[in-house]
Amino acid sequence: MAEGKGKAFELEEEKGSEPLKRAFSFIFLGTGEFAAKVLARLLELGASPSFVITSPDRPKGRGLKLLPTKVKRIAMTSGLPCAAEPKPNEDAFIDGVLEKAGRPDFILVSDYGFILSKRWLSLPKIAPLNIHPSLLPKYRGAAPIERCLMNCERETGLTIMVMDEGVDTGPIVLQERVRIKRNETGGELRERLAPMGAELALSAMRELFGGKAKPRSQIGEPSYAPKIKKEELWIDWKGRAKDIACKVNALSPSPGARTYFDSLYVKLLRASYVRDVKGDPGEIIIARKRLFVAAARGGVEILELQPASGKPLKASAFVQGRRPARARSGP
Repeated sequence: MAEGKGKAFELEEEKGSEPLKRAFSFIFLGTGEFAAKVLARLLELGASPSFVITSPDRPKGRGLKLLPTKVKRIAMTSGLPCAAEPKPNEDAFIDGVLEKAGRPDFILVSDYGFILSKRWLSLPKIAPLNIHPSLLPKYRGAAPIERCLMNCERETGLTIMVMDEGVDTGPIVLQERVRIKRNETGGELRERLAPMGAELALSAMRELFGGKAKPRSQIGEPSYAPKIKKEELWIDWKGRAKDIACKVNALSPSPGARTYFDSLYVKLLRASYVRDVKGDPGEIIIARKRLFVAAARGGVEILELQPASGKPLKASAFVQGRRPARARSGP
């Protein structure tokens, strides 16, 4: 793992019989779980940012205690200079970062939550880069992993792009395709993509720094991945069974799709589409310790769930001693 206050990542090239060492520097900006996993993987690879910027500490838990982001905790543990800044676009803050870290070759943004100003975009010597977990121009926006899974896609990927003033509209440096596993949840896909994103971003910085990469414009019809709204979390059992199963998996483990089994509020954490289930929409069928809910064009097998005030359970444990009930969309 990188040591001290951050060091430029060294790029070695062969020139004749002697290796030529050059180094590039980058500032990392990120907030969420995805960003934390990206930063952790970068450090494992020996690529240490000269400065880390994240969101301010947030109140969490029953006591609403202020806690730092995981990105900040990783930076502090690794001895990296870090700022948890509520107004990252203010000139005074940018001036302070430059004074401490100098002008970097790159800025690398992942799961940050702020739209960066023109000054930030023009700050790096080479390029401002973003790690986006989709195959752009598909799924531009805040929730590409969730929206991709909600649409029952079989493939997704990662894009390293040069940031411009649009939302995920800049030219592409590198892309990598990824197959989606059967019944894979949003959390599991995020867990897989984040370290891959770090590795791809490092490759992009190497290639750009060495003059080997030429960013290309995005080609194709764009689609969008807006932030998930609270009302979208509720399951409508009159919908298509396949779509419901995809939605459950997309929103797991957090924020979690939700429904009621009679009067019991539950979060649904993993599901599978079953074609040959028959019943009225919302009808619950328990058979051989398996839990099914009928919907349009088939049914949904609930594989994992979490009752109100309870722990996540396998469906086989949940159904013991229970009688069939009805599922409903909301209160």
